[in-house]
Amino acid sequence: MNDSEQKYCPSCGTKIERDAQFCFACGSQFDEDVSVKPEKEKISTAPGTRDIASKIAQKREQVSVRLAEKREQVSAKLAEKREVKKEQVALKKEKKKAKKTYKKGLIVGIIISCVIFGVVGFFVVGMLTSGTYQETFTYTYNPASPASVEQCTIYAETASINVQYNSTPVSYYAKVEVNLHITGMFQSGKVFQNFFNPISWENASSAALSLTKNAWSWIDPTQWFKIENNVITLTLRTDIVYDITATSITGGVSMTVPENVTLNDLTLSCTTGGVSVYGTDANFTQGLSSTTITGSVLLNFTRCAFGDNFAGTTTTGGVILNTYNAEYTQDITCTLTTTTGGITMNIQQYIDMGANVTGTATTVTGGISVIYIDTVASVGARFTGSTTTGGVSYNDVLGFTSGTSNDYSDPGNKYTIASTTTTGGISITGSSQ
Repeated sequence: MNDSEQKYCPSCGTKIERDAQFCFACGSQFDEDVSVKPEKEKISTAPGTRDIASKIAQKREQVSVRLAEKREQVSAKLAEKREVKKEQVALKKEKKKAKKTYKKGLIVGIIISCVIFGVVGFFVVGMLTSGTYQETFTYTYNPASPASVEQCTIYAETASINVQYNSTPVSYYAKVEVNLHITGMFQSGKVFQNFFNPISWENASSAALSLTKNAWSWIDPTQWFKIENNVITLTLRTDIVYDITATSITGGVSMTVPENVTLNDLTLSCTTGGVSVYGTDANFTQGLSSTTITGSVLLNFTRCAFGDNFAGTTTTGGVILNTYNAEYTQDITCTLTTTTGGITMNIQQYIDMGANVTGTATTVTGGISVIYIDTVASVGARFTGSTTTGGVSYNDVLGFTSGTSNDYSDPGNKYTIASTTTTGGISITGSSQ
C-alpha cells in the first residue's frame, strides 16, 4: 500500500487511519485486509458517498447540539452554584450583621440598665443619707493700738455677707459671725473640712476674714445636690470710723448704716447676688462703690451726707437709687450702670443740697425711669435722655420744661444727670416749686 492510497470505513465511508481497528464515526470494526483505494477513486467511486457525507454532517450536528446542550447545562449548574453561593454569602453577612447588631443592642441595653440602676441607686443612697451640717464660728477684733480709721475686710466664696452696727454698747471693735447651714442628700455625717478650707482670720492691726471652698468639694458628686444657706455677719460699733470691703462670690452683700454713723470708704461687691445699702442720717465721707455681675443694686439713702463719688454697677440686673434730702460736702459724681436691666432714680430734695451732683445712668438693654421733686429755690435739675431704639418721654409736672427745671440757670446747686440706653424707653418726670 503506497502513500497515495487512503483507507475508508466499509460501513460508512469515513476516512480512517491506516492502522485503525474500528471506525471513530460509526464504531464498526474491521480486519487489516480491508480494501484500500486511492483517495480520488474512493471519493469518486465509493457507493453512497453523498449519503455518507450527509450522515456525517448530521452526526456532527448532533454532536455539536449535544455539546452545546451539555455546555448550557454546565453553565446553568455553575450559575446556579454561583447564585447559591452568593445567597449563602449574603445569608452569612446578614447573620453576621444581625449578630453584631444583637451584641451592640445587648451592650447598649446593659449600659442603659447600669445607668438607670446606678442613677436610681445613687438617689436612693442619697435620700437615705440626707442630713444637715450646721455650725457657727465667732471672731472678735480688739486692736491693741486703735487707729483713727479701722480696716475691715470680709471675703466669702459661698456665703451672703451682712454688715450691721451694734444697737447696744459693746467692747469689741468688730465681731464676725460665720453661720454655716448646708442640707441635702449625702450630707449626713459631713463636717466642716468636707466643705471648706480652714477659715482665715487676722486681727492684729485690722479685721480680715476669708471663707473659701475646699478644692475637692467642687468635684465631689455628693455635694452637687446640697443647699447652702451660709451667712457671714459683720457687726461694727457706731462710734468707730471704718474702711469696709466686703466681697462675696456666690451670695448677696447687704449693709445697713444707722444714724450718726460716719464711714470712711465703702466697697461692696459680689459675682452672683444682689448688693444693697440702706443709710439713714449717715455720713459717707469717702464715697461708695457697689458692684455685682448677676444681680441687682439698691442704694437707699435718707438724709445722708456724701463727701465723695458713689456708684452702682451691674451686668445683668437692675439699679435703683433712692435719695431723700441728701447733702453733699463737695461736688460729686453719681454713676449708675447696667448692661441688661433697668435703672430707676427717685430723688426728693426739700433742703439745700450743698454742692453739685453730675451723673450718668447707662444701660444697653432696658428702660430708665427718673422721678425728681424739689421745693427749694436754690436747687435746680436737668435730666436728659438718649436712646437708639425707644422713645424719651418728658413728664413736666411743675416748674419743668423738657426735663429741665425753670430755675436751672439761677444761682444755686444742681443735679445734672444724663440717661442713655440702646434698646429701651426713658421716662423723666420732674417737679420744681
